[in-house]
Amino acid sequence: MTRWTRRHAFVLGGAAALLPVLAACTDAADGEAAEDGAGAGGASDQGGDESPAAPAVDPEEVVETRSLVTGHGEVELALHPVVRAGEHCVLTVDVAATSVPEGETGVATRRFAGDVSLYRSSATAEDWGAIRLVDAGGAAIRLAATTDDGKLAARSSADPEEITEDGLRLQFVYAAPEAGVDTIGLLLPGWYLEAIPVVEGEVPELGGDPERDVPLEELISEIDEAPVIALEGYAKRLEGGVQTIESTEKLEIRLDGDVLFDSSSYEIDDRAEKVLDAAAESIGAYEGGVVDVVGHTDDVGGDAENQTLSEQRAQAVVEALGARLDTSVYELRPDGRGESEPLVPNDSDANKQLNRRVTLTLTAKKTSQIEVETDGRTPDFDPGPLRQGVEAAGPEGFERSTDSQHEYRFSSPSARRVDGLLEVTVLAERIGGEGSGGYNSDVNLDSGGVWSYRGSSTGHSAKLAGFAPRLLVGATATYPLDYLLGESMMPDNYEWRNASDPSGRDGAAVGDTLRFVALYRDLPGAETLDIEQPYELGAVPFRFTDIPIEG
Repeated sequence: MTRWTRRHAFVLGGAAALLPVLAACTDAADGEAAEDGAGAGGASDQGGDESPAAPAVDPEEVVETRSLVTGHGEVELALHPVVRAGEHCVLTVDVAATSVPEGETGVATRRFAGDVSLYRSSATAEDWGAIRLVDAGGAAIRLAATTDDGKLAARSSADPEEITEDGLRLQFVYAAPEAGVDTIGLLLPGWYLEAIPVVEGEVPELGGDPERDVPLEELISEIDEAPVIALEGYAKRLEGGVQTIESTEKLEIRLDGDVLFDSSSYEIDDRAEKVLDAAAESIGAYEGGVVDVVGHTDDVGGDAENQTLSEQRAQAVVEALGARLDTSVYELRPDGRGESEPLVPNDSDANKQLNRRVTLTLTAKKTSQIEVETDGRTPDFDPGPLRQGVEAAGPEGFERSTDSQHEYRFSSPSARRVDGLLEVTVLAERIGGEGSGGYNSDVNLDSGGVWSYRGSSTGHSAKLAGFAPRLLVGATATYPLDYLLGESMMPDNYEWRNASDPSGRDGAAVGDTLRFVALYRDLPGAETLDIEQPYELGAVPFRFTDIPIEG
């Protein structure tokens, strides 16, 4: 598990010094490392006081099941709620093979591999790293936590290197969503589930081989990184070149409560003026957004007293910032958490002082755009130099053989609007041939060579795009949401990954259907779209047209 919270956080103390301790998202056009905010995006609108309370969900309950054809077999995934565990949360997944290739003991897991760190190599994915959490509206993606040796913060009831009919239980640790978030998206190979419940309670028992049952507390204590990374969107005009890069930016500033206030008081101390000036200056460097101002206390005193004090202190900071910022541009939202969310254990005077704090979290979005003229016409399809590419209506699709023994029908019946996103799925049904073949006979929907709009400084990302077709509406091409994984092993390069299947390669038995999924920003007003994999080195082009958008 690798320590990995890439947002900008600042601790403001008595000298009003800004000390960067975590990270956020910079403008991708600058070619710098994009930084993100833990908890970017938060929850969608939970409704007012009149909204009925959601029924409690038992952590042991299976809330969703999905089947995935992979490796010429099929597996079923039974998904449990995400259970909060302090600053972290745990996802429990039961996986079992429902169909195993002839002559094999189980189903291979390579479709579940994905990058959660760059500990070993920017070209080496971690087993099971493709299971990711997505914040509301696609504001941020949460990767499985890792230790300082790059291993997943995960445990399994049996050997996770193969999925057998006996099945196994897997548990993955992530950074917890913000307080008040009661559902979160889950990105799986082939599927996107937008509303997995987030609950309080006991994490389900692991079961299985008792020697594999590492205590959850021990597992969490070894975590080094729990990545929460802002998702970015990109679109461009294919005729004329309008380019839009959208960045969700997070800035966290932590204010020392002992500098702001006297003991047990919520009146701002005169010493705090420079600290507040510095905080307002940092926020003012952004073009606007929402600033959540949250008060925290130590555990001295009663719960109710601390809750009230934290709320009063948050309100006092809001009023002080309101005199320094344009509140028509920056929405200031006070909240108090009392002693419920300590930064560190309240086991010493020094730690208690750290827990007495007020945090400011700015969420802002930026777009950069170059205006040019365009006639809005979708360019003609390019089938590539070998004329292998195929253009067809998405719902009907087209047939293609990967070799003489493997024939598939490819289609995309519809796209789906969900929570400010577009979910796009391409299906590949095996309709003919014999045997399971090998890697070179598999379906290959990978994006191939230099795919990235981020230019030549994208490290291995250009070859690790996975399933990443673009959407066409008129002359505008929209690319999958992506996120900055980190600095590449290649000098002066950065690694980006997509909110999509990390691999577009797989094989199915005759009669079974493969699924590949990718997430995009919504295209308001569009009723249909085209999906295209343009010709790139290593990719076979295709275009699906007239795909209806549902939802």
